[in-house]
Amino acid sequence: MTVELRRLRTLMNLAGVSRREAAGALFVSYSALNRKLRGEIGLTPEEALRIEALCAGKAGKTA
Repeated sequence: MTVELRRLRTLMNLAGVSRREAAGALFVSYSALNRKLRGEIGLTPEEALRIEALCAGKAGKTA
């Protein structure tokens, strides 16, 4: 697993973003998102940015 994937997973955990929620934001299945976060299939830069934006938005609402 790459450092980038670990960072995204940590960001999701800290922001309270569920994998189901992230999968919906990326328009992929829950299974596909899990495979992407494990590094089994590629995560595009655009998908990474979308996850980051989702986390930033969710963190902003809870603060």
